[in-house]
Amino acid sequence: MLMDQGRKLMGQVINWKNEIGTIAGPFLPTDTKTSWLSRAASKCAVSVRQITSLYYGHITDPKYSVASSVLSAADKARLEQARQDALRLADIYQKAAGAFSEIDQNIHRDKIDALVSAARILGDLNSTRT
Repeated sequence: MLMDQGRKLMGQVINWKNEIGTIAGPFLPTDTKTSWLSRAASKCAVSVRQITSLYYGHITDPKYSVASSVLSAADKARLEQARQDALRLADIYQKAAGAFSEIDQNIHRDKIDALVSAARILGDLNSTRT
């Protein structure tokens, strides 16, 4: 059974454009395609030529070192995005708790405590950065 799962994972097709886009981040108004791809290359420590070739599909089966660098950098970018989302959500929870507190602390005590607790949990997740 374990062997069958491995085969499925090994046969997975990787969308290199998506992975590179995740690494490079949003395409800014000041970016060119080359500068955007260069940003991705520098974040995953591979050459711009390799990133460009992967992005445009000139290479579909890169060397292991290139593939692992790109996939690792994409995972790090996703993790950082999740942390930023958690911080934004914690801020929203704090503001909502403050709004309930201004209305009436006694009536909304359960909601305030739940929101503050959730915000604290999300904040703790971000403080465990590695």
